[in-house]
Amino acid sequence: MSEDKAMEEKLADILHPSTKAKEFKITLVFGFKTSPDYAKAVDLAKRNPAYTEEGSGEWVRHSATFAPPQADELFALFNLVHEWETTEVLVNHKRIPYAHQLWLPLMWFYRIK
Repeated sequence: MSEDKAMEEKLADILHPSTKAKEFKITLVFGFKTSPDYAKAVDLAKRNPAYTEEGSGEWVRHSATFAPPQADELFALFNLVHEWETTEVLVNHKRIPYAHQLWLPLMWFYRIK
């Protein structure tokens, strides 16, 4: 999925909210951090087909969206950025209550093989 396609999908979700999601997705959004894991986190995020980047320098925001088949990639990235104060977890491109505590762990069930 290209960055344009990801942005179109995000915009469609905002403009035309549906009571039924097409697919369960988790988006991790994180910013710059002076951490040895920052470069690795950015590299993992950039591998995601729905990766987007906004801003620059210390104000940059990285975003990667994961569907259930990508649960392992989400888990790897989340383990790098989960304690950063700039990290946000979105469900189907929306900020919802308990996204970090409830909805994100539901994705871990897809890691069971």
